[in-house]
Amino acid sequence: MLTPPPGNDPRQNRILARLPDADYFRLEGDLECVPLALGQVLFAPGDTLEHVYFPTSGIVSMVFTTEDGSSAELAMTGKDGLVGTPLILGGETTTYMAVVQSKGSAYRLRAEIVAWELEQGGSLQQLALGYVQALMIQMAQGVVCNRHHTVDQQLCRWLLLSLDQLPGNQLDMTQELIANMLGVRREGVTEAAGKLQAAGLIRYRRGQITILDQRGLEARACECYRVVRTEYDRLFGLNPAVPVKGRVRPNPATLRRRAEQRLLNQVRPPRADAVWDAARLVHELEVHQIELEMHNEELRRAYAEADALRARYADIYDFAPVPYLTVDARGTVLELNLTAAIMLGIKRSQKGLHRLGTSLAEISLPLFVHFLDEVLRGMKKGYCEVVLKPTPRHPETLVRLEGVPDEEGVECRVVMTTIRSDLPGQADRRRQN
Repeated sequence: MLTPPPGNDPRQNRILARLPDADYFRLEGDLECVPLALGQVLFAPGDTLEHVYFPTSGIVSMVFTTEDGSSAELAMTGKDGLVGTPLILGGETTTYMAVVQSKGSAYRLRAEIVAWELEQGGSLQQLALGYVQALMIQMAQGVVCNRHHTVDQQLCRWLLLSLDQLPGNQLDMTQELIANMLGVRREGVTEAAGKLQAAGLIRYRRGQITILDQRGLEARACECYRVVRTEYDRLFGLNPAVPVKGRVRPNPATLRRRAEQRLLNQVRPPRADAVWDAARLVHELEVHQIELEMHNEELRRAYAEADALRARYADIYDFAPVPYLTVDARGTVLELNLTAAIMLGIKRSQKGLHRLGTSLAEISLPLFVHFLDEVLRGMKKGYCEVVLKPTPRHPETLVRLEGVPDEEGVECRVVMTTIRSDLPGQADRRRQN
């Protein structure tokens, strides 16, 4: 892993900067700083993408090359975005090439980490999809610009978009490379650059362009640059959604590194007189202790989230308007919600002492016994229709029982649906398979 250059912070990338602190700190230990060398190909057509890159400086172009060798830039990205949109959209490969057109650096995340984060539906997903939308606007405006506007206007748009991704006003770029990016002849770029230099808007030396008057360049550009810039500003003006708290993402591959970093952040008195071996042993023990503490922190968070989900499920189960209950092979009621307790006329505190058969009309008992045996022994879903005895709060009722077995075939989870209540005399008792 590259040691980040001085002052190179992951949050110089605007997507990472917009993440809430909790989401950012969860990703921080997995962000790998990598250099972006001029001309470096991050991925080629047909490659399986293994990383998503978040540039903090430099520019990366998405370039399509035809069979005859000619090429054109589809879009560019830098500190405003990311490289690896196929992974954001659920794909793994691409038909274009991502190549560095201006050197710099980036932080990257492994594909499986990005996939996990996107599955949570949180702020990274919102920001990434928003960026993809802005990128599509850039591509669409590029098509319009290349078709309807002059080479001078195309060059102004391209220079301004490039300038937005760089900290200064200087681009290390040859006219031949710009021509390839725009998909036009080099002579056309040379003539257009000469006009801009004569107007005092840029200064061009071999392989280097300096923007002298950005506002003048914007005035000379077509509306395509403003459309793209407005979309990016709108994107980063949105507040990321605050998602429901998700699961803790396991990342054992970086646990050691994160533990080492936490140890370095702790203030400790120097041990100048320690023997190297002893000091190393103490260091290892301290790192392992911190690793255990970090494991415990993740376990505590996971337990807390599991408890919260369990409580939420219990509320949904208890107050559902449909009767739910669980019985064993003898028909003993193990669990039931409030609606089921009212229909059966029993107290929930007595659920382990009550058999469902005692709430059924005598004629329905054989049907129920056969139904229960069929579900638990056959390990399959089953149903039958039985008559519930009247209670002080419910008349005699014909109900449909639908049951499914648990994983071990020990318990049957049942839902009751009312077919008919207040039956006159002895209602027909039916069973369907």
